[in-house]
Amino acid sequence: MKLVKYRASSAMTALAVLCGVVLGLSLWVSAVERPKTPEGATAIQPGTGHAAELSAALSDPEKKAQEQAATVEVKVTGIQLIDPAAVNEQPQSGQGHLHYQLDNGPIIATTTTKLSFHELSAGPHKITVMLASNDHQPLGPQETLTVNIPPGKTGSVQR
Repeated sequence: MKLVKYRASSAMTALAVLCGVVLGLSLWVSAVERPKTPEGATAIQPGTGHAAELSAALSDPEKKAQEQAATVEVKVTGIQLIDPAAVNEQPQSGQGHLHYQLDNGPIIATTTTKLSFHELSAGPHKITVMLASNDHQPLGPQETLTVNIPPGKTGSVQR
């Protein structure tokens, strides 16, 4: 095998290094700024550089299930929770509210970070919580919780 020596000009070397740096930065930026969509996700709010984060948990799930109820507590950071009606449902960067949904029922749009569901029927139920913009479009972060109501006296599902 014959070794061939190649001598690149300093301009070409500098260009190659610059291209490598730009490519590396673009890959890093896309990995950092790409909104995540699975449960417990974060999304970069356009124009803010701040990540909106959401975490949801059931409060005292075993006791509440025995009472045919479920209480969800949510923690939100990186976004101001605001009633969309207060801003004529006009999207504003860094603002939003919560959407709660029990099973496939109607969506409850609110700024409250603690919400209870009562008189749940026996069996499994899915509660989805997500961040939404002032115009009710999803912002990305969401969590889905499950609760299993034991058999017994059965109530109707209240949403």
